[in-house]
Amino acid sequence: MFYRTPNIPDIIRNSFLGRLRWRDVQYANIEDGYNFAKTTRRYYRTALPMLTRAIDSWKSDGVCKPQFVLQLGDALDGKNKGHNISESSLTSVVNEFSKFKGPMYHIWGNHEYYNFSRQQLMSSPLYSGKEQNAIPVEGKAYYAVIPHSKLRILALDCYEISQLASPHGSLEYTQACEYMANNVNEDQNSSIGLEGVNRRFVKYNGAFSEEQIIWIDSNLGEAEELKQNVIIIGHCGICPGATDDSCLCWNFPDVLSVIQSRPCVLAYLSGHDHSGGRNVDEHGILHMAYPGVLENNVESDFGTCYMYSDKLVMKGNGRVPNLELNLRYKIDS
Repeated sequence: MFYRTPNIPDIIRNSFLGRLRWRDVQYANIEDGYNFAKTTRRYYRTALPMLTRAIDSWKSDGVCKPQFVLQLGDALDGKNKGHNISESSLTSVVNEFSKFKGPMYHIWGNHEYYNFSRQQLMSSPLYSGKEQNAIPVEGKAYYAVIPHSKLRILALDCYEISQLASPHGSLEYTQACEYMANNVNEDQNSSIGLEGVNRRFVKYNGAFSEEQIIWIDSNLGEAEELKQNVIIIGHCGICPGATDDSCLCWNFPDVLSVIQSRPCVLAYLSGHDHSGGRNVDEHGILHMAYPGVLENNVESDFGTCYMYSDKLVMKGNGRVPNLELNLRYKIDS
């Protein structure tokens, strides 16, 4: 599963090009800091020029111009809120995004919710349900995208049930509190005392509603009938071993069992875990967490994907690896 440099004629004839990834840019116009554990430096201001490097790279691609971008959440850091610069930082990030001339599909992570309410995000430039080729769900943050007859993308809301995004007094907030009863720490962002996958019961994670899981299964059923390859994006991981256990969705087993029951799924791509990670499950689905942009001040971390008649090839940059996946359904023309 490693990238092999294709020749130019093959790229022009057989590739459908998409740009996969920015995740955890977490821009803030503040001095450098550290992660929660004080073990890794975070370059908040540098995150923006790293974003610019990725866009410039794609704009200058002499082989194939990009068709779209997937942004996997945490575009701006939660520290913006405490400095009263959430709006200005969002504007700065959106201005950089706008330099890419094509659809950009965003999902939201915990840091979006540190800065804004769900209602605010739904009316912001970070909501992509109305972008070209997107199929929105009324009143929901999750949506589908069909950029090619043989490719379907599902953009998920990992915080539909959470203490960050669910209004106090709502059913979703009550359900979130029930999940968080597994964590007795005074600081519920801490997983101290929790073991294995139980470390996921921290406040910066969330869960999918039953309604969203039914929607996922319905989309996968349609994709199966139409012989579409499916890529799923969500901020939190759903597969142990592909991400740190503390970065898993609270009800990851429910979603994992659904996507593993459908032969059309190629990959589940996530953010959240700044160290990154990947694993291929027993059903051949790639689960990959992309490394965080704000923790690399040397190179820009992103991937560029080329879709051929029989495979998906990703060329990595920075800490993102080169990968190759066989398509579930080949492209005939």
